[in-house]
Amino acid sequence: MGRGREKKGMLEGFRVLTLTYRVEDLPPEQRERLVELFKRYRAIASLYFWAKRLGLREGVEQALERAKEELPSYWRKALDDESPLYLFSEVEEMARPRKHVLKLPLTEALQVKQRDEKCTTGAYIDRKESKLVVRLGDGERIELPIPRRALRWLRDKEREVAPLKVSKTVRIQWRPERAQALKVQIILRVQRPRPAQPDPRSSLLVYVDVNSSYGIAAIFASYEEGYAKIHETLKLRPPNQTRRLREAAKRLRAAAYGSKPNVNYALARLSKKFDASGWVKAAAARIFKRALRRAKGRSVWMNFDAPDSETVKGSRLQRTLLSIKRVAENLANWYGVRAEFRCFPSRKCPLCGGRLKELRTKRARVMQCECGFFEDRDYVPFYHWVKELGLPLPEWPIRALKLPAEAEPNDPEARAG
Repeated sequence: MGRGREKKGMLEGFRVLTLTYRVEDLPPEQRERLVELFKRYRAIASLYFWAKRLGLREGVEQALERAKEELPSYWRKALDDESPLYLFSEVEEMARPRKHVLKLPLTEALQVKQRDEKCTTGAYIDRKESKLVVRLGDGERIELPIPRRALRWLRDKEREVAPLKVSKTVRIQWRPERAQALKVQIILRVQRPRPAQPDPRSSLLVYVDVNSSYGIAAIFASYEEGYAKIHETLKLRPPNQTRRLREAAKRLRAAAYGSKPNVNYALARLSKKFDASGWVKAAAARIFKRALRRAKGRSVWMNFDAPDSETVKGSRLQRTLLSIKRVAENLANWYGVRAEFRCFPSRKCPLCGGRLKELRTKRARVMQCECGFFEDRDYVPFYHWVKELGLPLPEWPIRALKLPAEAEPNDPEARAG
């Protein structure tokens, strides 16, 4: 997704509302105009993309000339490198597969119509009629209904960052080689100054630990009464995949002993795939909202202990976990929250620095040290973070945790010894 130019010293956060419409439901004249507009744009965008990618100034100029002749003025801003709607800002730095050229959508500023106001942009929302109007050029336009819940979502997102001004853009995307659906995205953007480092003694501290096996764990704390006081803990588990794995096993058996092995092997691979990107976005949004609600106007300081590529290599949530940093960074920019992404050890004792041993229990992974310290493994990194902030450590364990008298170590070195 292309991004506008950020001002120096400013951060930009964005939220996206995606709506899907059936192309065949459009009136014939509007559908023909839309198809023709996309055909022209794709040819021009492909020329501009590769000219930029290869550094051919003549190709860029030719693409801009064709755009001036064949595209409406309000849709040419996607090719204007001085416009916040510019879509090719990362072409020179990032190598993209060719198929991404076809995914580049038309972009235009979105205006919310107020009563009888005259709209001057290529797209606008008529709240009174609950519809999105998109101009296609030559006097043609399409009118798409917007659900009431979508309008409420847009209004709620603007209130979240009030009194800051929210800029709105609309993108339309259509790929005839795929499903016959017209995708419309409404993007909200807000720019704010980069937040200064808050005082840890007067801020709400939020530590988020992400791992491939147990999901996401969050701790909400603040400095009160001379130590880091824990207000709340939250554990979010990823969706259960038992049904998918059973289906995959069934397909593998059918491939081994039945007919159509290639088909069954392919279906088994699809059954094993798990895309939890939606779950990660919802989990991150839930943590941010809870933090802001608990802060009650105070500054919020968050740290996301996200794994690197080597840590989660081979786990079922590998790609999803690696996306948590990007999701959290955008939400932090949107809400104006200080967010860091630092990793702290979970096998090192925060009291004496010794090595912690992991014990097997039914409900938690318990880490224990010879000095007497024991804690849920998901919470151990939080102690190291608090220690680095210069705050006294909280009372441990953070949650009621029963340490088994004769628990078998889950640490290979501990079992060997």
